[in-house]
Order: sequence, then structure tokens, then C-alpha cells
Amino acid sequence: MSITKYNTTLRKKDNGWQVIVSYKTSTGKWRQKSKQGFSQKWEAKNYGNELITQIKNEPVLNTDYKDITLKQFTDIYKRDNSTRLSYNTLQAVDSAIKFIGDIAATPLQEITALQISQKFTSSKSAPATQTLYLSMLKTILSYAVKPYNIIAVNPLIDIKINKQRIKKDLRVCTDQEIDFLLRSLNPDYLTYYVQCAIGAYAGLRYGEVTGLAWPDIDLFNNILTVRRQLAQYAKNKYKLQYTKTANSIRAIPIPPILSTILRLYAPLAPVNDMQLLFVQKSSNTAPINRIIRRFINKSFHDLRHTYATKLIANKVDVKTVAALLGDTVQTVINNYIHYTDEMRQKAANDVANIFG
Repeated sequence: MSITKYNTTLRKKDNGWQVIVSYKTSTGKWRQKSKQGFSQKWEAKNYGNELITQIKNEPVLNTDYKDITLKQFTDIYKRDNSTRLSYNTLQAVDSAIKFIGDIAATPLQEITALQISQKFTSSKSAPATQTLYLSMLKTILSYAVKPYNIIAVNPLIDIKINKQRIKKDLRVCTDQEIDFLLRSLNPDYLTYYVQCAIGAYAGLRYGEVTGLAWPDIDLFNNILTVRRQLAQYAKNKYKLQYTKTANSIRAIPIPPILSTILRLYAPLAPVNDMQLLFVQKSSNTAPINRIIRRFINKSFHDLRHTYATKLIANKVDVKTVAALLGDTVQTVINNYIHYTDEMRQKAANDVANIFG
């Protein structure tokens, strides 16, 4: 850091010594660093010299952006990363900036951890929402540290959200519900019938289902490969693009029942240049969920939950389940390892057999 002037103050405080180093930066602003609790004056003085060395070794900040606000820098962050940020991520960034209110108009170099922390402490938003917003803000401020070098340290680096430990029951379908749903959808809702079968028997996300092409389906070996998804890139606009993460690209063994459904569907599928199984302009789940709820009180994503919990209940190891879902092992542990009634009953039987 470029220091134009500094001075050291030593004083007695709380039965000990305190050192205060005041310094003027190249931007013309005075700042302070201090520490107390030294038993001897010379200890405080030596630490003051260490502080001066630390300050001098701090990187020289980029003065071209010294007055830029968090909101203004966020626009730069979004511009620089426009090709890699999904529509949903951009929406989350905008929501995070709106969440902190007038702090967004504060110059980056003046933002403190306390300011942001107080916003989260006073918020009534759900912990998951707060965690998302904090993650977005941390990412933006880290970008201000590097590569822009506008601030030396991310002030939010140590802030964490106190997550409420509220057990949330996972919504899963029984075998009877899945059978009833599929029988009810076929043949009047042929597209939804096939899509729900893929959700139930292969655990795909809806965007992945709507991105499937016939070259992705190997009915001879009973393998389905996920390569792309239909995803939102602007308001009410969708396009085929890469999967959610690199982990999401995967080959999934499918049961004979799903192979049979796909084989019967193939001659009825819409003809198109990209050989897609379904020709849709949107991967919004609202339309298919409305139809599903006519027959069972569940959603399309509950089919994915059911697929995962069924694998776990049948002793498929967590790593394999994560690979089949296109998720991380930690995500599977956090979200999918929940007892269903079937698992509870099995556990009760096992306990009875083990302990008598």
C-alpha cells in the first residue's frame, strides 16, 4: 500500500498498553489499525512496527475505482461474466443487491462487515434465501479484490448465516402413486406421460428431460445419456445449453420398463431436425405440475426425490446415487437421505431382528 504519512500512538488502557497506527493512504483518507492488551510498553511499540510493515506490504489499490459503489461494480461484474452466468444466477445477484438496500449505493472501499451483517440479522427471509444472497455478495466483493484490486480484503469473508435446524420432510411418491399417475397420463397426455416416466425411472431434472435427443438413448444397452438441458436465459426465454454442472453430464442405466415406454413412444414422437424427444419452448414445470396434481398431490421434482430415496433405501451407495443424479455426494447427503415410511418400517424390522 502506498502510505503518504503515518504515526504511532501508545497509551495505557485497561491495565495494559494499546498501540494505534494511524496512516494516510494515497487516496488521501486516514485509516487506523490498533491492538491492546500488551503488558509492557515495549511490546506494544514492537507490534506497532509490525503493523506498519504489514500496511506497507498491502497491495496498492486501484485508485481508478476508488469511489465506485457496490451497485456500479455489480454491473461491471455481470458484464465481465455475462457468458458464464446463468439467467437464474443473474436474477439472484439482482435480488441480493436489492436485499441490502441503500448499502448498494455505498462506495466499495467504505463497506464494512457490520453493515452487511446487520442487514441479515434484521431480515425475516428464510435462511436458504439469506445464504444465497450472502454467497452472491461474497462472490462480487471477491471479484473486487481480484482481479480489480479495488479493495484489499473481502469484508464478508467471515460472515455466516445462522441456519435454523428445521427438519423438512422430503416429498416422495409411493409405488402406487407412480403407477396411478402413469396410467392416468397415458395416452391422453402422452408427452407428460413419457416425461414423468423418465423422471420416475431415471431421476432427471425437468430441464434435462426436455433437452433429451434420440442419440442420447441406447435402447439396446438400456443407457440414457444426459448431455444438455433446456434452460432459461432471459425472462420467458429458453434455449438448449450445457447441463447445470459438469457432474450433470452422465450416463444412466435405465430399467426395462422405461426402455419399453421409450420404444413405444419413438414412432409417435415429433419429427425435428435436432432429433429431440420433445419439442418445447420452455422447461417451466408449472404446466406439467398442474397436470400431475390432477391425479396425485406431488410435483415433477418429487419424482426425482423418489428416484433418489428409492435407490438409497435399496442400499445403493451414496457415491453411485450422486453420479446417477448428477449431484455431489454432499448434496445427496444433505437433500436425499431422509426416511420414507418404507425405510422407517425396514429400520424397525432390522432393529427388532438385531436386538430381539
